[in-house]
Amino acid sequence: MSSFHKEGASLGCLKSSRLCILPLRELQGNFCVQDYYPEINLCCDGFNTSTQSSRFVDTWGNVLVPVNEGVSKRIIRTFFESGFKDALNEARNNEAVAYNPIISSIAEFAFRAMKFMQDWKNKIFPHMEEQGIASVATYSETRDWIRASVRCIAWHPNYFKIAVAGVDDLIRIYTDQPAVVPILKGTTQKWIACMAWRPFTAAELAVGCQKGICLWVMDNNMHITRSQSQAVFLKYNNHYPITSVQWSTDGNLLASASIGNTDIILWHIDKMQSIALKRVGPPCSLLKWSPDGSCLFSATLGNVFRVWYTERKWQPERWTVSKGHIQSACWSPCASFLLFVTSEESILYRLQFVEEQLFKSDCEQKEALPLVDLRKIIVGERELGGKPQALAWDPKGLFLAITFQDTDCIAIFSTTIQKYDLTVSPSSFLAGLGKEYPSYICFQSESHKSSNCMLTVGWSSGRIQYVPLMNL
Repeated sequence: MSSFHKEGASLGCLKSSRLCILPLRELQGNFCVQDYYPEINLCCDGFNTSTQSSRFVDTWGNVLVPVNEGVSKRIIRTFFESGFKDALNEARNNEAVAYNPIISSIAEFAFRAMKFMQDWKNKIFPHMEEQGIASVATYSETRDWIRASVRCIAWHPNYFKIAVAGVDDLIRIYTDQPAVVPILKGTTQKWIACMAWRPFTAAELAVGCQKGICLWVMDNNMHITRSQSQAVFLKYNNHYPITSVQWSTDGNLLASASIGNTDIILWHIDKMQSIALKRVGPPCSLLKWSPDGSCLFSATLGNVFRVWYTERKWQPERWTVSKGHIQSACWSPCASFLLFVTSEESILYRLQFVEEQLFKSDCEQKEALPLVDLRKIIVGERELGGKPQALAWDPKGLFLAITFQDTDCIAIFSTTIQKYDLTVSPSSFLAGLGKEYPSYICFQSESHKSSNCMLTVGWSSGRIQYVPLMNL
């Protein structure tokens, strides 16, 4: 069992007795949801391109390249669309050598010089090595992110609106009027790893991509768009690929994390300003803003995670785990508790952020307590549990859902939050159709249209399922 440390000090022994166990009851039957919930299946979507053609390339960029585009124009276009390094590669290929050997020689020399400097930098700062698509998949909360038909789902916090990102790098926007489905696409929108709607605005969506953040400002009359005029592309020096974006609760700040950079960037969108929260160590992979806006949780590629306090001039508390990294985390609706799982253990942990005593000693240390034993079990013909993949906690604080790296069922727990205590009880587990497994899970934001806790599941088949949990 892991021990957790705050600022290098041991937090003492973890309480391991009376751990909650996995649920043994399967949740079955057809789930009745209101007609205005859109029926979504990305693999049946007419706009969906094949997984094979879009897995590692920019499908739309290939479609739009003119047949007779000259070498020089192609190099210039590549520079503006993909950056200096890709433009150098374009200038080094055989066609460019035949077109202009001098330019190709200069490009070859520049490329080798850049590679030498990058190799030297990686030896000194190994965590700063450029991260590829496999690294994004490793630290993503989405299971099998590279091949997942559904890579990310985001419910709007204030409106009945859901964004779904697919493996084809398209984002589809669904509302309670499903006759019109806007499609967001662009040459800079590749490797979509995360999305977040801006609170208190009708249609501003931040999308974490390979080279930065696409900030879409949508028109209600928009149907299908590739126009870059509706998207602002946010870039920060060496801050890519983006693996996590989170808006503050008031919508003023956008926080972003990249597995290629140690800094957390805070974007003040309205002022078009940004500041960096700097710390030494491995890059950041995951962010979770507390519902009251007072804390920002950040996980790294290593065994370190931090909790930043906004009212303390962004001073963080530093924690470490004994092995692995934080795989997923979520806040309670009251912001008093943080739940998290690591990549190497089949245990759900809890951190408490409310003091039980008014005059509690500063020297008394917080404990990260194990809550649930997630070790793999067999229920009938179903396998459940194992190393966890992702957590999702509903906005009412009544249900917690957990997916796993190697088993195909979703574990659902009932949660009860009291003033100084959190109780977790096994409820049920959910299986897909046939060989489906859950790629992505989240809960719908609290809606005036529904009183249910609506679990939203993106299955490996591309199917989106809504599961009302209020009456379990």
